[in-house]
Amino acid sequence: MENLNTSTQNNTSIPSMPQIPRILPLKQVIHYTGLSSTTIYDMLDKKSNRYDSTFPIQVKLSKGRVGWVESEIAEWLNNKIRARAH
Repeated sequence: MENLNTSTQNNTSIPSMPQIPRILPLKQVIHYTGLSSTTIYDMLDKKSNRYDSTFPIQVKLSKGRVGWVESEIAEWLNNKIRARAH
């Protein structure tokens, strides 16, 4: 009986699931940032005077469909918040 308990205790750990990034569509990026779609795409355009190299680049999901990594948008917003204190 003692051996059964020992082997049961050793097998109780559950392997961790891989972290799946959440992808936000443009509408949610607009909602979270308060920016318009035009401003967002201008911030991604190196030729635009509104270009922002710190703004997260979209991920191409399929032909005609893109999204943004939620954690990258959150980090960008947090950096903006921290920058206002300086």
